[in-house]
Formats: sequence, structure tokens, C-alpha cells
Amino acid sequence: MSARHLRYAIETGERVFLRYPVPGDRDEFVALRRNSRDHLDKWEPIPPSGLDTFSDAAFELEYKTRKTAAQHRWLICTLDTGAIAGRITLGAIERGPFQNGRFGYWLGKAFTGKGHMREGLELAIRHSFSSLGLHRVCANVMPSNEPSKKVLLRCGFTLEGYSKNYLQIRGAWKDHERYALTVEDWNKMPTDRLSYDHDG
Repeated sequence: MSARHLRYAIETGERVFLRYPVPGDRDEFVALRRNSRDHLDKWEPIPPSGLDTFSDAAFELEYKTRKTAAQHRWLICTLDTGAIAGRITLGAIERGPFQNGRFGYWLGKAFTGKGHMREGLELAIRHSFSSLGLHRVCANVMPSNEPSKKVLLRCGFTLEGYSKNYLQIRGAWKDHERYALTVEDWNKMPTDRLSYDHDG
């Protein structure tokens, strides 16, 4: 694994680590997205700007918005090689009495089924609570996205509700299920929760 990449890690697990993107990630990031387009396309909204989310310009936006008051964007990288496996966004961060953020995430097609997303999301949750001081994190998922729902439930999220026509995906309004996790419930979970077999 490249020490250059690891020195930027913000959270490290058994299989993956999280870090913010750097300019040199563009080619690898875009290639991963393009090679996984058939895997990702059906779940992702089209930005209001019409930006092609599989383009070089999309990576430039990822980099420019990697760390702001409203959102953080972390690459999921494998510990053994340092390869980019996917990305987790903590967006819609609201402070004050709410202290809430909303997760969005994806994994490259070649990296699915190896436990990378579950561990990556658990690292993101830990960072959100311990380093960013949030009280609650949430995620919204299309009912048909069984892998995504499975990861959330295994990370301790609770189904809170159902929203009709919640988000426009590829030009059509789609219902979503709403999941959330508070720091109190996270702290009740086993301390060895980052140790598990391949499952997501």
C-alpha cells in the first residue's frame, strides 16, 4: 500500500481507510466511476446543473467540495493497495440544536461483496460522531435498493419512515425509505463492530 495515501487517512479499519480526495486522484476516480456506470447509474440523481457525474468535471466538483461546513466527501480506499474503492459523502450538515448529517455512498462494481462498504460506512459514522461532533446521521434509500438497506441495518441504523416521491432519480420521482442513527445508539453497539466476515 502507498504510504503517500495512508498519511492522509482520517479513519482506518481492517480492510479500508477513509481520506479526502487530492488532485492526483482524478484519473483513478473517473475510471472507477465509468467502469461502474451500469452498476451506479440507476441509483443516482442527475444534478440540476446537468453535470455528467461520470466526467472529469464531476471529480473537480468532488474535490472543490471535499470539506465544507455543509458537507465532507471521503474516498474509501483499500488497505492492501491504496486503491479507490468508492466514496462516502456526509452532506446536508446542520448544526445548532439538530447536529445532523446525511450520508450518500457508492462502491465501484469490482469492490462489491468484500465488506468494504460496511466498514467504510462504520468508519464514516465514527468520524462523524467523534471528530465532527454530530448527534445524528441519516440516509435515504430507494425501497428496491436491498444492498444499501442491508448495509445501513448492519451498521445500526433504524428505519424511521417512508417518503413518497422523495427524490428525482434519472428524471423520475422515486419513493425513499428514511434511516437514522444517533450517537447514543452507536455507543451501545459492541466495540468490536469493525471486525466481521465479508458481508457488504
